[in-house]
Amino acid sequence: MFYTPPPPNVAEQEFHHDAPKIAIQHIERIHVQPRKFIPLAVMVVSIASFTIGVDAFSVANPVDPSAAVTHQTTQSPQDVQAYWTPDRIRETKAMPEPTASARATAPSQTHLLPPMSAPGSPPANAHESGNGAASPADISQSEVWTTHGRVPATTVGKLRFATGAGNAECTASVITSANRSLIWTAGHCVSDGHGHWYSNFQFVPDYADGIEPLGSWVGKSVSTPKSWFNYRNPEYDFSAITLWPQRDAKVADMTGSQGYKFNYGHDWNVYTFGYPFDTHPSRPGINGQQLRYCIGGTWQTGDLQSIHCDLGHGSSGGPWLDDLQLDRGWGYLVGNASHLVDESSDEVRSPHFGDAAVNVYEVQQNK
Repeated sequence: MFYTPPPPNVAEQEFHHDAPKIAIQHIERIHVQPRKFIPLAVMVVSIASFTIGVDAFSVANPVDPSAAVTHQTTQSPQDVQAYWTPDRIRETKAMPEPTASARATAPSQTHLLPPMSAPGSPPANAHESGNGAASPADISQSEVWTTHGRVPATTVGKLRFATGAGNAECTASVITSANRSLIWTAGHCVSDGHGHWYSNFQFVPDYADGIEPLGSWVGKSVSTPKSWFNYRNPEYDFSAITLWPQRDAKVADMTGSQGYKFNYGHDWNVYTFGYPFDTHPSRPGINGQQLRYCIGGTWQTGDLQSIHCDLGHGSSGGPWLDDLQLDRGWGYLVGNASHLVDESSDEVRSPHFGDAAVNVYEVQQNK
């Protein structure tokens, strides 16, 4: 997750996967003050072994800290689906966040490109959207989203993946794209920020209590900013994944999509969604099996955005949707859950979507 340097006597923990070393194209490190953070991902305990390889690796304009780094997998969809056995899925549990060594970070994200946006869309066979139980009042203590089978729930799902330390889960959302196959999540859900990719990406939209009504979809290509991939700078903690079609259908045709806004402001009224395994502060009965949500206003913290919402680990990458109108079911993606201020606080932070977000999106939307 992402944050700016804390004031004196305030420290944030970093969640770190000691992934196996691989050979990658060298990019010169940029050394500035170290930062730490507490990500919202969860780990899956697994005895399975796997490797993380860079099958196809590219960096657009490697001098630019906002450039996108892209990985094209050579894993077949069949192999990825076979990897996710019921035992591996059942073993999912929240992991503790150990204090990790500091990591050098890149310069702050630039905001030089013009604003860019697109509306959301309903599924090809649209049902009535919305959730009549939702309230426009602020909700910082998350509640279960009860209406499934329609937008927005169909556009949000669990994201499973393999890391060098085990298997993990985050949250991701389908957003509008030319290929109708793009999901958005946190950067720490695709790479450890130390030059290693994760693998076996599987997206499960509209998941609820073990039910997968729209099936599962496999990652084909993934991009994240160079400043996340190499420098673990939380200002760049976002990524985009293109999914393989399923029986000739593209994911957005089945789920609908959320719109997006890049290079706009920091202050929004948003719905935030995620699949948390816990809350902060802690509450009982949160187990990662339900889609939960908060509603509230965001505010700027440096080049980050903050909101009061107790969604915990497992909600990493979950969408922050501005102007979500329940009668249509879609809003505009303006942030994604990145990190906590600390475990006793309900303040969650998101990167701001600037030039790096535009670059990541443009690389993936035509894959």
